[in-house]
Amino acid sequence: MTRDRLRAVSREFTGDGLRRVRDLVDRAARVAGISAVNAHNLVIAVNELAVNAVRHGGGSGRIVIEQTGDGVRIEVSDHGPGLPEHLSQELPAPDAVGGRGLWMVRNLCRDLHITSTARGVTVRLFMSRTEPAT
Repeated sequence: MTRDRLRAVSREFTGDGLRRVRDLVDRAARVAGISAVNAHNLVIAVNELAVNAVRHGGGSGRIVIEQTGDGVRIEVSDHGPGLPEHLSQELPAPDAVGGRGLWMVRNLCRDLHITSTARGVTVRLFMSRTEPAT
């Protein structure tokens, strides 16, 4: 194996598999040497993405976790209708029913890329082992 791609895991998930998703991310973060605070933040962020995939993306999703030489790269995707065109990046009002998931992810992970089409959403994030804790 090359140093850049030490280990990769790819899994389909549904609502019943969210705990397994969290466990996979936690294990990958620990193996990558990510700090406990950042590992916790990564688990929260990926959980939010996975819940969104189940809730808004047709009841299921896929997670791909790659160990790299300097951290962990994660991709969460679904086959839903995509994100609304005018999705705010701001924190929703206190009385809003939803809309906090992606806001939380954006604040927990600095390296975040979102691709949204009518065939689904893919969110890619990376956490470096040297990332300062937030």
